[in-house]
Amino acid sequence: MRKIKNILCVLIFITLFCPFFVQADSYNDDWQGIIAENIYPWGSRLWEPWERVTPKKKLTIGISVPSLSSPYFVNQVYGYLTEAEAAGVGVTVLAANGYEDLQGQISQIENLVQKGVDALIVAPISAEGLAAITEEVVDNGTPVYFIGEAAITDKLAGYVCENDFDFGYKATDWLCKKLDGKGKIAILPGPAGSTYTEAINKGAHYALKNYPDIKLVAEKWGDAEDPAVGQSVAENILNAHPDLDGFFVVEAQAHGVANALKEAKLTEKVHLAIAYPFQETLPYIQDGSIDYGVTGHSLTNARILINMVVRNHNKENAVPKYVWTPGLEILQDNVDTFPKSHVWAPEGWKPPSSMVLKAK
Repeated sequence: MRKIKNILCVLIFITLFCPFFVQADSYNDDWQGIIAENIYPWGSRLWEPWERVTPKKKLTIGISVPSLSSPYFVNQVYGYLTEAEAAGVGVTVLAANGYEDLQGQISQIENLVQKGVDALIVAPISAEGLAAITEEVVDNGTPVYFIGEAAITDKLAGYVCENDFDFGYKATDWLCKKLDGKGKIAILPGPAGSTYTEAINKGAHYALKNYPDIKLVAEKWGDAEDPAVGQSVAENILNAHPDLDGFFVVEAQAHGVANALKEAKLTEKVHLAIAYPFQETLPYIQDGSIDYGVTGHSLTNARILINMVVRNHNKENAVPKYVWTPGLEILQDNVDTFPKSHVWAPEGWKPPSSMVLKAK
């Protein structure tokens, strides 16, 4: 009988203190105290810390992301769910079917509004494509917040992001400096027409203006999430340009590029920089097949945005409207100290089949 009681006590403890959606390492709360650049509605720009706040009355947030096939959005969703659970906020997370599914995201936004959420958080597929629905939702009384990129409208309630233009600039600048300002490079910027990839690519081209002796010999838009695509494109580029000196690549297609360089025994000769590395990128950085990565506080940004919504819901007098978090660089010499908990969910974590939490 005592043994049965002990088992029941353990089960009760797990139920009360372990969120149902954490399927890997326990929730890491080290994000608190992160310093970000806060921009207030009246124009003041201040570097200030963000900490958790709890709603004074029940709050439910609807969240729409482009897909769950990208680790970037999986990490973001982990941030939403864990922060909402810790703060007592209700959330419903819906995912569209990728960057081509603009109409799907618009339908999800309409669906969430019909459910009566108090606010919306959107990671937009298209800044232009979501402008009209955003203004319609806001005009009907539901505030809309954005993360990563924002719809082209002045009616947004808040916006948290990293600087994609800066990531493209930093990675390309690092690559050009590594080549001592001379050589040939190729860029794989990811899917064409996506707001974030367009911004990254603009940053890359801006950096190239500083290096007149660096020649861009190939630029191939395509699937950023499929390493096989990256490997195939890299092999074609290397065949066409056997004297290539470097690649700048966005997201997981860089793994395929690294594999192509390994197979051709070109790792030492051809340098590879990446924007938005994932946990799966770490072995490539450790073995030197990817030289440089730059990414954002993608997980922590989601937590900050939950708290921005809460602070506005609590009717605080001074709440930043825009928040910029700094980029994080990763190289072979800092890979072991890189702040993973700000960027990635615990290794092996997967979003639950139902991403709905009730407000407390």
